[in-house]
Amino acid sequence: MFYTPSLKILHKNSFGNIAKCKCCNDLQVTLGNIIFSLTEEEFLDLDIFFDEIRRDFDLITNNETRTREYIIKFNFKDLVLAFSHKELQDTIELINYSSILLEVNKTIDIF
Repeated sequence: MFYTPSLKILHKNSFGNIAKCKCCNDLQVTLGNIIFSLTEEEFLDLDIFFDEIRRDFDLITNNETRTREYIIKFNFKDLVLAFSHKELQDTIELINYSSILLEVNKTIDIF
């Protein structure tokens, strides 16, 4: 899948976006210059995977750790990504807001 008019952006920020395809209901995740597609079930698994990362990330407060790189090996698709502190923060934001919108959609069917 690539960007087409059939994609509805769930959330975007300066690092990327997450969009849902109106035709197949798959989700397209764009992070920096990386684009990959997930089924909704895979995306929900990604959200669960990020729960632990969110907890650890919230504990980081000093400036020294904000300059380090975070290497994350996803549980699926043999995907390994390297994030700066800001990129990881933006990725967490994208996943959080997109997950909320998907849940709202189940209730009111907007996408």
